[in-house]
Amino acid sequence: MDSLLFTIREQLPDLPKAERKAADYVLSEPEKAVYYNIAELARQSGVSQAAIVRFCRRIGTEGYSDFKIRLSHDVFRSSPKRYLPNQDLEPGKDPAAVVKDVIDSIQRSMAWLESLSDIHLLSQAAELINSARMNYIFGTGASSLVAQDMYQKLIRIGIPCSAPTDTDLQITAACNLNKEDTALVISYSGETPSMLTVGEWARKKEANLITLTRETDNSLQASAGLALLVPSTEQILRPGAMVSRISQLAVIDMLYSLLLTRNLNKAIHALEETLIATHDT
Repeated sequence: MDSLLFTIREQLPDLPKAERKAADYVLSEPEKAVYYNIAELARQSGVSQAAIVRFCRRIGTEGYSDFKIRLSHDVFRSSPKRYLPNQDLEPGKDPAAVVKDVIDSIQRSMAWLESLSDIHLLSQAAELINSARMNYIFGTGASSLVAQDMYQKLIRIGIPCSAPTDTDLQITAACNLNKEDTALVISYSGETPSMLTVGEWARKKEANLITLTRETDNSLQASAGLALLVPSTEQILRPGAMVSRISQLAVIDMLYSLLLTRNLNKAIHALEETLIATHDT
């Protein structure tokens, strides 16, 4: 497959003004552009969605989806092997080998996560959560599942928290944060537009902003007051969040365990009460 970025550079002088703006943005920020939907790429490059559609056609792609696929090949072609799409999945593969591959991937990721984990930062994050007036936990897609896991853990031990699942409600909640609140924003890519908006509002409202993203540079991590990291095990072309989700959940378990140790007797009492209440027949 020919390099899409090379094609864009080659055609750049001949592109109409709006399409050239889109091309300039893609060439300058390919690793961000590969995560954007068409509306966000249009917003970031300062052109209309129609201009993005024309740009995609002019450079020889069949549409925006084809553009992203070809761009991802360029973005990840020169990256270390760990960032490439999972090539172990193939038709007719032995089930035992598939299961072993999954387990091996998880084990490698956990070892990698251990080397990334900063005890000082994790302790700081736990302290911010413990002392907050209210904790808001944000995430979309697979990261929303991680956010809900954190929510149900915190609520069981009496730590005030909220984790709206609707994107507009998340942004609305972020608009009403204050200095006494903590916002935990979970996004593997660190480039999800709605999570970037949540992060922007958290900063405007001077709330404590904790992010949980992949280790490689991303916009959300760069803006955080406190950035927690997981290994960069996946990329945009994936069947779904797999190892990355498990890594995120492991970090949530670390935070939860640190919170438990801060006031174990109170936490045990709260856990006992919720257990009795939810199992009362």
